[in-house]
Formats: sequence, C-alpha cells, structure tokens
Amino acid sequence: MSTLLLIAVACYAFGAGHAIFTVWRTPHPRWFWIALWLMAAGFATHTSSIVVRGWEVARCPLLSYQEVCSFLGWSIAAYFLGAYLWYRSKSFAAFAMPMVFLFALAAWLLPAPSDTAAVLKFYGQTASLLTLHAVLFVFAYAAFAILFVAAILYIVQERQLKQKQFGPLWSRLPSLDTCDDVSGKALLIGFVLLTLGILTGIVGSRRLNGVYWHGDPLEFLSLATWLIYFCVVHYRLTAGWRGRRAAWLGIVGFAMVIVSLVGIGWFNGFHSIG
Repeated sequence: MSTLLLIAVACYAFGAGHAIFTVWRTPHPRWFWIALWLMAAGFATHTSSIVVRGWEVARCPLLSYQEVCSFLGWSIAAYFLGAYLWYRSKSFAAFAMPMVFLFALAAWLLPAPSDTAAVLKFYGQTASLLTLHAVLFVFAYAAFAILFVAAILYIVQERQLKQKQFGPLWSRLPSLDTCDDVSGKALLIGFVLLTLGILTGIVGSRRLNGVYWHGDPLEFLSLATWLIYFCVVHYRLTAGWRGRRAAWLGIVGFAMVIVSLVGIGWFNGFHSIG
C-alpha cells in the first residue's frame, strides 16, 4: 500500500503545483490538462492503494488515523474531479489539489495499524454499521472541504469586487454565482451524509454498549458541527442566505471539522483511534 500511496502523493504534489502555476501565470490553456491528468492518475493510484489495504486487512480501511486521512484525501479528490467535470473551473483545482495532497501525504507519513483483529472482535455484529458510520462521516467531511474551497473563492472575489482592486487571479476565478452554487450543492450533500452518519453512530452505539450517547469530546464536536451546518441550511432555505454570510459559516463549520479530525487521534474517549 505504501508504494501505491507514495505514487499517488507524488502525482498529487506535481498536479497541485502545476495547477497553481497555470492559474497564476496563465500559460497556454492546454498546460492545465497536465495538472488534471496528474490528479486523475493520483486518484486512480490512490484508489488502488485503498483497495489493496482493504484486501490485506479484510475490512474497510477506516480504523486508524492513517486510514482516515487516506480515505478523506481520496474522497476530496473524488468530489473535486466531479466538480471540475460539472463546472470546468481551474481555480477550484488550484485550491482543492493542495488539500488532497496534504491529506494523502499525512496518510503516507503516519504508521498503519499492526493489528485490527481485536478491534473487529470488540465491535462484533455492529462492525458493519459502525463502518458505515465512519464512511458517511468521511464523505460528509470531504463535501465540507469542497464547500470550504468554494467559500474562500467567494470571499476573495467579493472583496476584490467591493474594493475595486482586481488582482491577477480575478479573471481566472469562477463567478460568484458558480461559487455559491458549488457551496449549496456541497452543503446539501455534506449535511445529509453527516446527519446519516450521526444517526448510524447512535444506533451502532446502542447496539454495542446499550447507550445512545457516550459524552466524549468528539460527540460534542460532531453535534456542534451539525448545528453550524444546520443553521446554514436553514437560513439558505428560509431567509435566502447566500454569498458572504453563508460562506463565512461554511468556513467556521470546516474549522470544526478540522478540530474533529485532530481530535480523533488526540482526544481520549470512545471514538479515539490510533
């Protein structure tokens, strides 16, 4: 797995660098295809590494911090490729690719777990449900990462528009409507997945330990994250919130996501992993 993941990391690194260069310097448009093909090659290799890891341990590879980082980087790459095919925006590549690279690099640098048989035995019949719980959370976090990128692009472009100080990236940034549309779709996908992830976790916890709530820090963080994104969804639907306010709330929500990801490896509690 490490060799395949290393190849993916290298592809992501060169793809991210090339995407940033092509967006900033605006060389021939065909040059961006190099970055896109590198991203696609990295995604294919990354997919292979996850499949191989799952085959080796005979489970979904989501029981360690290293595996979570790898799966999250892969999920963000999948969302990005889908968003690019839909919107054809090079700027998203310049902002999303470095994030994919960092998560994949973290996964390659972190040690893989040596023994998971005891963990699977502990989960027993709830292993499949709790695995689904973890997968839903990772996919939700990846959607929120795309929302974060779209929110950053929106705020940067709106600030330049208000100050009438158009930087070198102005002509290459997606329109405000496009940024808002990407944010809306990513928000809806991420919120639905996060809600399902919380519900499957509650049911799985009840089956495993007989309680719905353990009260550990990650459960409070997950609830706080859900409430933030619930507010964004609610006000987008009822008060017509768009643009800057929704973008800032999306950024705050993603900050909570990052704290949750860090907490998986550092907080003591039911959800802590190695």
